Amino acid sequence: MKPTTDPDYDVFPCSTFDLTFSASLAEKTTGSYLLKITNKTAKPCRVLGHPIVTFGSLGGSAIQRGTAPSLEDSIRLEPGASAYAGLMGGPHTGKAGATVDSIAMTMDTESDLAQKPLKASTPGLYVAPDKNSVTAWMDNAEDALSL
Repeated sequence: MKPTTDPDYDVFPCSTFDLTFSASLAEKTTGSYLLKITNKTAKPCRVLGHPIVTFGSLGGSAIQRGTAPSLEDSIRLEPGASAYAGLMGGPHTGKAGATVDSIAMTMDTESDLAQKPLKASTPGLYVAPDKNSVTAWMDNAEDALSL
């Protein structure tokens, strides 16, 4: 069997064990947050799809916003490199919403890779039923917040 020369042959999807995670307030008026992951390992990993974001002690997760790149076009996250997603706040409608001070995130790995949810502080994040959304991972912060 001939060895492969494809540099991505053994680059596996990123799991939460490969990453550090943070969330920073990006837009106060909309309650939007910039999510950032950084590869803390010595090997590259592949960032797939959208982050899976849950809201503190509330049930449910953020709705996927926009289309994620295909597997072939997904981000190859080198050691020490970062990727970004935008968590868009929901509107204050006064109906059944709640405020949370933290979120948890896992990665879309398209497999059963073991993961431990990574948590980040989000003081005062308003969660509106079925309104909060998250973009796919991007290689820069500006694109992550512009969808």
